[in-house]
Amino acid sequence: MKALAIALVLPVAAWAETPLDRAAAGAVECLEIGDRTCIGNAARFCMEATPEGQTTLGMSACLMAERDAWDRLLNEEYTRARAESARVDAADTPDHAVRAARLRDAQRAWIAYRDANCAVDYALPGGGSLRQITGAHCVLRMTAERSFELRALVRALGGD
Repeated sequence: MKALAIALVLPVAAWAETPLDRAAAGAVECLEIGDRTCIGNAARFCMEATPEGQTTLGMSACLMAERDAWDRLLNEEYTRARAESARVDAADTPDHAVRAARLRDAQRAWIAYRDANCAVDYALPGGGSLRQITGAHCVLRMTAERSFELRALVRALGGD
């Protein structure tokens, strides 16, 4: 499975035009195969495949490209989880039909937690450009992990 995850983020001409595009496509593939170990692989490929990839600006761009892809996926998974929660709630008694509201509250709390947690990572290096990298990596990782959690929730509620 790990070899498949790594293979999915290696160069494939039909996959995308640029390393930044590939970072986005890599996130989609990572979630589809269900292997969390490939989180960040697309950003790493991007860093290695672009001349500016080893600069702070280049690393940040690669991390943000994959993070943006995970953010889109997270929003899709959240929408699916809300719909599935509402579907299950509609079939339940009013006292127990709280899943969609609880999910909304949990997601709002998670966003606040992610932002606060990654602010710590951003602050750890002190001044300097490394904080851009550590902060971006934290948001990428946490957003990707939450995408997997929401997908699992949809399945637990009986969705596909």
